[in-house]
Amino acid sequence: MPKRFLTAVSTISEVGLVRLLQLALLAAPAFVYAAPDEPMQATLTEVKDAGLRFVHENGMQGERWLVETVGAGVGMLDFDGDGRLDLWLIQGGPLADRSGQLPGDQLFRNVSTVALRFEDVTAASGVRANGYGMGIATSDVDGDGDTDVFLANFGSNQLFENLGGGRFRDVTPASGLASEDWSVSASFADIDGDGRPDLYVGNYLDYSLAQNEDCKDASLRPTYCAPQVYPARQDRVYRNLGGMKFADVTVALGVDKATGPAMGVIADDFDGDGQTDWYVANDGAANLLWLNSSKRPGQALRNEAVLSFVAYNANGAPEAGMGVAAADYDGDCDTDLFVTHLTTETNTLYVNEGGWFVDGTNAAGLAATSAAYTGFGTQWFDLELDGDLDLFVANGAVYPIETQRQAGEAYPLRLRNQLWRNNGKRFVEVKGVAALERAEVSRGAAFGDLDNDGDTDILVTNSNGPARIYRNEAVQSSARWIGFDLRNRTGAPAVGARVAIGALHQGDLCGARRVRTDGSYASAHDPRLRFGLPAAGNVAATVVWPSGLREVHGALETGRYHTLTEEQ
Repeated sequence: MPKRFLTAVSTISEVGLVRLLQLALLAAPAFVYAAPDEPMQATLTEVKDAGLRFVHENGMQGERWLVETVGAGVGMLDFDGDGRLDLWLIQGGPLADRSGQLPGDQLFRNVSTVALRFEDVTAASGVRANGYGMGIATSDVDGDGDTDVFLANFGSNQLFENLGGGRFRDVTPASGLASEDWSVSASFADIDGDGRPDLYVGNYLDYSLAQNEDCKDASLRPTYCAPQVYPARQDRVYRNLGGMKFADVTVALGVDKATGPAMGVIADDFDGDGQTDWYVANDGAANLLWLNSSKRPGQALRNEAVLSFVAYNANGAPEAGMGVAAADYDGDCDTDLFVTHLTTETNTLYVNEGGWFVDGTNAAGLAATSAAYTGFGTQWFDLELDGDLDLFVANGAVYPIETQRQAGEAYPLRLRNQLWRNNGKRFVEVKGVAALERAEVSRGAAFGDLDNDGDTDILVTNSNGPARIYRNEAVQSSARWIGFDLRNRTGAPAVGARVAIGALHQGDLCGARRVRTDGSYASAHDPRLRFGLPAAGNVAATVVWPSGLREVHGALETGRYHTLTEEQ
């Protein structure tokens, strides 16, 4: 598909340009959906006895430290290579007394995909993640075929090398990643095409407990300060040098030219030029879209968020960006964006129209249903295996909810999570799912097939609360889905590879899905891909590997995962 992309107009201010082009946004053609096949009945149920002995601690003691409100992400990864997804739960801890060790993250090994049972193997694995945790990113950093872990912290970040045999070691001091920034989210992606995953670290604010301001709400009651009270911290980009070592290339790549309080980071090819870009959701400031120009002499990353219409909402205003999801949800051969926001702002759907975006939130039915919520973790996934992509958002307030405050609740930030089904024309909120009726202070959400049955399960972490597993029981017939476990030449997940099933449209991979472990909010995910199917029968699939190599696989059996490895 040809990609139309706007070029910079240096004589017009960013916000002014957005306002001048509102008519272009409103006049853009609405997206069109094909009518789906009859959807399957799907149910999310909470797994209540999974063995997760974990309760998040944010350290609140009445001082209203801003860091208390941010909360933690969560990770799904197969750290021991047994084909079952394990869980990494990010922990906070006491803030006032930092003299002793914080409680530390916990690693749970998946010991049964049938019953969904996990055991705590933190100590046995060598994991000593004792920072005040925020987020997790996973990748095969050193090219040995297993999954390494980067942790974003309030304080020193950490890098853990996977040694194999279920063991990790902390290699932070020699890695070049031991920053003391307040980091929230991170994303691994190979931006220079050398086969090694580079790293974008989304930093939040220049803040310390000693700098905490005393802020008041409209009724002059003490409250948490808005992020705008503090300066944003510069994001960092690190080039992978090999051997678990990185070099800070933030300035060299031009990423120092723009900043904001980052909360969500995700990699994809947003302009369709075959190179991996990064999108950053900022909290109360313009979002960033770093388009990759590394193949062009003298160019690196350039921020095109304003001219692509993804920096602000349709009114030209910045919003409180938290979590972010990216996918070709409408099947038109390009990558769309979904960003979660603060109460009253609504979440935002940015529909890609070939390199520039239209705010399609209201047209898609996602505005009114999200306005009363504050969203964090999110993802597009095929809930009922009917072939299209649905939406989940983990919600939790950051400012007290008045009814809960008046009721005397100690933590009056509780909201219920939300699920929207894509009905082929709009997104319709799913009601009456018991697992989603409980109101908590949710933050991170990770997505993957925990029981290896072909559908997507969800793991949600709650601030000052337990982690919860929501098991998807969509699979009623083993012939209604197909899955792909794509591997690069080292045997690790082929992050950045894309798969489309069925016939192609003029060679384009419309509706293709990308292998990723990043996105949502501060979380890491199952890299395998799943497609729901309208009927039984064998399926053809086209794979585009990160190198650009394209392969066609015909007559693949349904109802199972296919492990495909890039040819030498």
